[in-house]
Amino acid sequence: MGTHSERDPRTSYEAPIQYFHAQSDHYYNSRMYNFSEGGLYFESLQALEPDSKINIMMPNYSPETAGPEAFQSYLAEIRWCQDRSDQKLSRYGVGVRILEKSHSRFIQTEPRNRLSCDMCGKRFDAASICLMDGSICLCPHCFQRLDTMPEDRIKSSIKRFLIGNVL
Repeated sequence: MGTHSERDPRTSYEAPIQYFHAQSDHYYNSRMYNFSEGGLYFESLQALEPDSKINIMMPNYSPETAGPEAFQSYLAEIRWCQDRSDQKLSRYGVGVRILEKSHSRFIQTEPRNRLSCDMCGKRFDAASICLMDGSICLCPHCFQRLDTMPEDRIKSSIKRFLIGNVL
């Protein structure tokens, strides 16, 4: 993503995002500044390792929009990470290549593709799935509730319980 072709033009677009590594139970809040069909750019307070994979969630998910918030989540590969720190704030510019979009994970021709939330047990359409680290399946309501909880021992315990790792 360091360079892009004329077929893949960048569009300026500022929006909040949350990202996490597949093996982590901690979300990081961040801000996206531009996107293209194949990738996006955001700034992070942490340096991220090129070639690693992250999950990106769109808190302002809105399937009616035409921008990146039309998808609930992305699986992405970090292509580059550059130090953009100044005297006031340490931060990193991160370019990612989109590997998968949330809507493309499920066959849209199967309207009865329903899942159960690991937290409340409610059945919901697979198109509105909220995944956490690839092993927890939450309905949008439970995802929002858990996501707004402060990062503390209770939230960590809930995530470990849902994963099945309670030791």
